[in-house]
Amino acid sequence: MRLGSFHKKKRYYINKIKTNVLSLFLRKREVSELHSPLIKTCLLVHNNGKIGDLIVLSSLYRELEQRGVKLSIVTNGAGRAFLSGNKKIHQFYIKKSNKLRDIIALCAQLRAQPFDLVLDPFETMPSFVHSLLLFSVRAQHILGFDKCYRRYYTTYHPHDEGLTRHMCTRANEIFSQLYGAAGSTFDNRYYVPLPEEVEAKIIDFLGESQVIIINPLGAKKICRLTSAQISAIYDQVKESMPGYRILFTGLPADLRSIDLPHIETLPFGEFNYTVALTKHSRFVISVDTALVHIASAFEIPTLALYPNARHPTYPSHLIWSPNNRHAIQIVSPGCTVKDISPEVLRDAVDALFSKSVKPSPSASRGAESEAG
Repeated sequence: MRLGSFHKKKRYYINKIKTNVLSLFLRKREVSELHSPLIKTCLLVHNNGKIGDLIVLSSLYRELEQRGVKLSIVTNGAGRAFLSGNKKIHQFYIKKSNKLRDIIALCAQLRAQPFDLVLDPFETMPSFVHSLLLFSVRAQHILGFDKCYRRYYTTYHPHDEGLTRHMCTRANEIFSQLYGAAGSTFDNRYYVPLPEEVEAKIIDFLGESQVIIINPLGAKKICRLTSAQISAIYDQVKESMPGYRILFTGLPADLRSIDLPHIETLPFGEFNYTVALTKHSRFVISVDTALVHIASAFEIPTLALYPNARHPTYPSHLIWSPNNRHAIQIVSPGCTVKDISPEVLRDAVDALFSKSVKPSPSASRGAESEAG
């Protein structure tokens, strides 16, 4: 066993023990039936730092607000910045860090505000910090989906324990719990509004050009293409789509490491500018990152490159696949996207362009919007 794997397993079991011990100090939480007319305030706990989670279940923000529920969210600074254009969210509780003083301060904030309903919809590894957050909330109902924390819930929902469905279906299950048969009218399309000033700057930056995004380097090592793969994609895009503007997105340090001359990147640092760029792009080519889900929100034709699952019990390429009828998903034969051959990548790029209607690069942005 590798040393890194050993330490990961050790942290897993230590956190699991802490989580179980803390649950012994919980007051007994009575299990009571959810009555949707009584649910007026709701807290959603987002504690894993993944922007993709906030996108895949974003339909909840719109649909709860439409039904008169004031939604608050626990998230980190990046999550708050990403959701800054969302007027459906009543309040944010920010987790500054995992330092004890910051967690205690956050728990005190949560303790001071009672909620009708708390939702814990996201999967996490066993985490003592997550346990403390659930321990601190005051709510008549706590609906959760993670077996590790079932002692902290008033209702545990074993949604898709076999992991055969897309994660967005969890939003449907939440609505079914809250509204019963009336939940069948639930609209589970993603909801990603943008600050007006951010979108205006991107529109001005792009002018009349039509854009293809290449996002080749994810945060995880298993989601990072090699220089040869990036070159293969870039050359194929230039050959197949002359006249289109190609922009690379990702972290600044990653973009500087790309061994291609004179590539174009965004001059704006905040992530919401990348979101706005995606909305106004013509095609997206990306490894498995939040950008795939953003493209899905705007139904942008996408080539999504995923690593294969390390463990068949957690088919991440299935449950986090691009929920987008205009997407092509390529799953690597190995546990990293580096295992996808350049030949497969070139063919996939061509398939992306041939699958989608290609307006003239000189077409106006307004005409594209009307057609979309």
